[in-house]
Amino acid sequence: MKKAIIIGLISVVVIAGIVAGAVFLLSANSAPKMEFTDSADVINKVVDTYAEDQKFFAMGGDMETPVDGKAGLMNLSDTETINYMLHTNDELVAQTDEIASFVHAMNANTFTSGSFKLKDAATADSFCTSLKDSVLATQWMCGFPEKIVIFNVNGGDYVVYAIGNGEAIDYFKTQLTTVMGESAVLVTEEAIA
Repeated sequence: MKKAIIIGLISVVVIAGIVAGAVFLLSANSAPKMEFTDSADVINKVVDTYAEDQKFFAMGGDMETPVDGKAGLMNLSDTETINYMLHTNDELVAQTDEIASFVHAMNANTFTSGSFKLKDAATADSFCTSLKDSVLATQWMCGFPEKIVIFNVNGGDYVVYAIGNGEAIDYFKTQLTTVMGESAVLVTEEAIA
């Protein structure tokens, strides 16, 4: 009789644990997703919320298709420009369907941001690690950015990062988390120095 009661209690505890784990996984994977038209839209939704005193002269896109004051898409076949502007590498670019940039027009070390639409959301964690490693391996020519942040957006559909002046990065981070809420998960935040 005691054995049956103990087995019954253990069964109840195990079943409760399984149910609780399933509920946790479902809620973790059901964070609301935002709608974006493209990778540039991810950054623009953030930059569009900037207060006037936080705005700066910036350009998006690349040399072929520059965008004034907004993020713009980059030509994926021009990996040399992407790698130079966003401190990436060919392996990272190959994992994306789209890339957008938004860069301070006077000094890229003051603020640079990139948005990457990944081919496979399941690779977001490794992409974030490789992106951080690539950025931190950059040989800075004239000064260097103070801080880096990397976000996983929409469960790995997009990765957004920014480097630059600490205050500019903190403001970008605040605006991004305000706009995107639970759709964005901070993966990395650290000083570059």
